[in-house]
Amino acid sequence: ISMVQCKVLKQLELLEQRKFDDEDIVEDIEYLNEKLNASVQDLSSFDEYITEIKSGRLEWSPVHRSEKFWRENAHHLNDKNYELLKILITLLETSSDPLVLSVACFDLGEYVRHYQRGKHVLEQLGGKTMVMTLLSHGDPKVRYEALLAVQKLMVHNWEYLGRQVDKPAATSNKVGTAMA
Repeated sequence: ISMVQCKVLKQLELLEQRKFDDEDIVEDIEYLNEKLNASVQDLSSFDEYITEIKSGRLEWSPVHRSEKFWRENAHHLNDKNYELLKILITLLETSSDPLVLSVACFDLGEYVRHYQRGKHVLEQLGGKTMVMTLLSHGDPKVRYEALLAVQKLMVHNWEYLGRQVDKPAATSNKVGTAMA
């Protein structure tokens, strides 16, 4: 798992493309590549996600953009006293890498979207404040993902406000037509 975390597969692919005079090196690279690919297939997508989060090296891997992944696994971010959520929030505080910040914002937004109590949990853990501070980040991609996450945090409030605004307008229209 730690070799997968450290992206050793990518390095092995690069090494495979090089020419080595020593046959042992070529055989070792092939062996490692074979074994790592087998172990990666054994990992579930959520296991991969956990590994990626704990490594702190977030990338746009397929699990982040998968609707099915979030529908099935959002509640698992609550496991072990919100361990993964706390790591994501810590990454927002400590990382200077725009890619890590963007992916972390996206993940927190998806958590909120797919877990009913997500907004409350994220607010209690200080995640909402951290995402909002990134609205003024220097990188436009970070600002964009932070804005999307904030929208996901606020969307139910907007729907509620929208219904409240529509009710008085509908009532005043009825009064206006009754008087006319």
